[in-house]
Amino acid sequence: MNKKVKIGILGCADVAARHSIKAFQSIDNAEVVGIASRDPSKAKEWALRFGIKEATSYDKLLSNKNIDAVYIPLPVGLHKKWVLKAVQAGKNVICEKSLAESFKSAKEIVEACRSGDIVLYENFMCDFHPQHEKVLSLIKKGELGKPFIFRSFYGFPPFKKDNIRYDKKLGGGSLYDTGCYIVFMARKIFGKEPVSVTCNLSYDKKTGVDIQGSMILEFPDKEAVLGAFSYNSAYQNNYSVWGSRALVNVGRAYSISSEMKPIVELAKIENYKDIVQKIDVPAANQFELIFRDFCDTVLHKKARTGKINNIYLQLIAQARALEALRLSSKERRKVKLEEVK
Repeated sequence: MNKKVKIGILGCADVAARHSIKAFQSIDNAEVVGIASRDPSKAKEWALRFGIKEATSYDKLLSNKNIDAVYIPLPVGLHKKWVLKAVQAGKNVICEKSLAESFKSAKEIVEACRSGDIVLYENFMCDFHPQHEKVLSLIKKGELGKPFIFRSFYGFPPFKKDNIRYDKKLGGGSLYDTGCYIVFMARKIFGKEPVSVTCNLSYDKKTGVDIQGSMILEFPDKEAVLGAFSYNSAYQNNYSVWGSRALVNVGRAYSISSEMKPIVELAKIENYKDIVQKIDVPAANQFELIFRDFCDTVLHKKARTGKINNIYLQLIAQARALEALRLSSKERRKVKLEEVK
């Protein structure tokens, strides 16, 4: 394979314009070859803006033999269709979160990628920001004592009425758009999977999508997650990890600009005095970091079998937790993860 992964952009989504295309164009192991839209004129406009070639349709882009991988920023409800088509075309895939609108669909996607020897990433770009490794390092060193509570809030004020997040047919809703980050990061910080969940979703009567919710996730060793997410609130984007000795606060957890230096603080009480230590973390472009890792994995696929298989397992685990949360809200009860099969 070439030293650069040839990338196709499947859809003219806002996140692609603001972050993703520029990030791919900034890294040394990727080359953006083309872009497609449902509207050919829009694809042409974006192609001129970013200095790439346009394809007249999604299928046309997937048939391009010069493309090694596709980035899919489409709405959640369209992911399964187009990831499976990409797999059929032999393209590796990095897909925006959440991977699919249901656990069943996520399993079908992962199995197709496994059978087709396809590298599949879910674009939780926050996974690669160095601030979270700092938090994990504090935990490993015992600075927090035994961590037992992960608390996180991620939400926005209402969007414009025509925003795709309010389109039920396209898989809109806050759980799979913002709540998913809380689930992902809790699993990363605790390094294990929840055993049961409780969730309460609030639905918009006109659109039928969940516009806010709260969750409790219980983990094997009595750790717990307390989280809330929203499309109907003041903006929040944070998490904290509470341990037996100290508390660590991450001020801008999931969405953070490449120029912003993170605010990470270790808080404890010593001799009845509040001690707050600011943890130094560099600014970073988390989109560039995950895209570089994705392309590196594609370029060294044969040597990264173990990593790729672990990614498949992580994708399934994330989808199972989200399905359990959705089921909990629907049936108004605590749901054990073992129920989701």
